[in-house]
Amino acid sequence: MDDVTTMTGFFHHRDRVFALVLIVLASIFYALIGGMEEPWSPGALAASTYPRLVLACIIALSCALIIRPVSGAQGATIVSMKGLAVILLAAGYIFLIEAVGFFVLTPVFLFLVPLVIGYRHHVATAASAVLVTAGLYAVFVLILNIPLPAGLLGE
Repeated sequence: MDDVTTMTGFFHHRDRVFALVLIVLASIFYALIGGMEEPWSPGALAASTYPRLVLACIIALSCALIIRPVSGAQGATIVSMKGLAVILLAAGYIFLIEAVGFFVLTPVFLFLVPLVIGYRHHVATAASAVLVTAGLYAVFVLILNIPLPAGLLGE
C-alpha cells in the first residue's frame, strides 16, 4: 500500500481528522499558556496548572482516538441542525457577553439552549436558568471575588 492511499484512508475517518485538529489546537493553546505568571510562594500552583492539565488530557485522548483500531465503515455524516443551533448560540453568547453582560445574557442563553434541543417545560427551564445564573454569581463574585461582565447594567 503506498503512502497516498494510507493518508487518504486516514482522512476518510472523520474522528481521526477531528482528533488531529484537537491535537494541533490544544498544542497551540498549551504553548500560549507559557506566558502566564508563576506564583510567588513555593508550593503554590501556577494559574497555568489546571489549563495545562486539561490540554494535556485532550492531547492524550486525541492520540488514543487516532491510534485506536477502526471499527466498521463510516457512512455519510448527518449534520444535526439542533447541534449546529446550540453551537451558534454558544458563539453568540461568547461574542455578546462583554457588551450585554452576564446577568442579562446568561439566563437567556440557559433558557434558549434546552428549547432549541427540544425540551418544552418552559417553567422548569426558566427556573433552572435563573438558579444556575444565581449559583454562578455566588461562586464567582461572592466566593472567588472574580467580577463578571456587567454589560448593559453598568458597573
